[in-house]
Amino acid sequence: MGLTDITKEEERKVEKNEKKMITILGAVIAVIVVILAVMLIMGRDTSTADNSGTSLKEAVQEETDSKKSNEGEDVSDGDVGQVDKEQPDDNTAQTTTEDNTTTEASDDDDTQSASEIMDADDGYIFPDADTEYISTSDVKKLSDSELQYAVNEIYARHGLKFTKKSNKERFEKKAWYNGTVDDQDSISLNKYEKKNVDTMAAELKKRGLR
Repeated sequence: MGLTDITKEEERKVEKNEKKMITILGAVIAVIVVILAVMLIMGRDTSTADNSGTSLKEAVQEETDSKKSNEGEDVSDGDVGQVDKEQPDDNTAQTTTEDNTTTEASDDDDTQSASEIMDADDGYIFPDADTEYISTSDVKKLSDSELQYAVNEIYARHGLKFTKKSNKERFEKKAWYNGTVDDQDSISLNKYEKKNVDTMAAELKKRGLR
C-alpha cells in the first residue's frame, strides 16, 4: 500500500471519528435542552404555588380604608379578608344582582337576614361553612360588609382575636365565640373552610375590595 493510500485511509478514519463526535455532541445537547425545559416548567409551577399562597395571605389580613360599604364601614370590615364559597362544578350557579342590599342568611337561619345576624348575640351567616362548600351564588348575594364579616366568621370559629374595634365588638357578643388565638397563621382550616375562604376572597377581589 502506498503512502497516498495510507493518508486517504487516515483521512477516512478522521472523518468517521468526527461524524461520531458530532452525533454524540448532538445527543448530549438534546439531553441538556430537555433537562433545562423540565427545570423551567417545574420552576414556573413552584412560582405559581408561591404566588397563590401569598395571594391568600394578603386576602386574609389586608385591611382597606379607601373603600366603604353602604353601612359606612370599611369594606375590609375585619382583620381577615377571605374569599367566598366554591362555585358548583356544573357551573349552573345563577348570577344575582351584585348590589349592597340586605340579603337572606342560609337556610338554617332563614328568619334573619345576614345583616341582622352580624349584629345579633348568636348565629352564623354560614352555619355549615366548616362542613359544606359555599356556592358562588350565595356569596354574590351578600353586601360588601356582610361578605367581609362572613370571611372573618370562619376564623372567629377558631378563636381568632380581632384588633379592629367593629369586628371585636361584633364577635365578642356572640354566644359561640371565644377569642383565644393571637396569630392567624396558627389556625388550621379544614378543606371546606379553605375553599370557602378562597371563594369569598375571589368575590372581594372581583368587587375591587382586595
